[in-house]
Amino acid sequence: MNLGSFIFWGLVFAAAGVGLVLWNAGLKAQYTPLIDQVVRYSIYGLLIVGVLNVLMSYLTVKCERTVITRNKIKEAKGITSIFRQELFCEMSEVSDIKSPPAGLMGLFGLSTLVLETKDADQPIIRIRAIRNRDELVQKILPIWRKLKMDRKGYFGDK
Repeated sequence: MNLGSFIFWGLVFAAAGVGLVLWNAGLKAQYTPLIDQVVRYSIYGLLIVGVLNVLMSYLTVKCERTVITRNKIKEAKGITSIFRQELFCEMSEVSDIKSPPAGLMGLFGLSTLVLETKDADQPIIRIRAIRNRDELVQKILPIWRKLKMDRKGYFGDK
């Protein structure tokens, strides 16, 4: 997830805000108006960049949708419908299901599920920032195993 960049840019935004408060509180008194203007615009720039990056980190995760059915996995990414990218993968093409450690997301009760596939379009599907990962794995595993056995049986006869 983008939690690391979200926290980093949040701290940059907070530091720029504190810097602006300190600058306006009297720190600018000993400098010329030109330096005052340069410092003020630099701080405003950091505030804008910080807000934009925090929003982007949040929206990239918020606008990801993964739908898992009995046969397919549909992954849609994009903030608006104009930029939305939809990818499909057969459930039988999943080669491995991994559950990496949650890390910082574990503090918020979130985790990531990684599906390795044989699909050329999306060799790795990451389902990020989900609650109850173990429950999802327990629902996926029987379907995945059944499709894997059906596929082996179907192609094993030829």
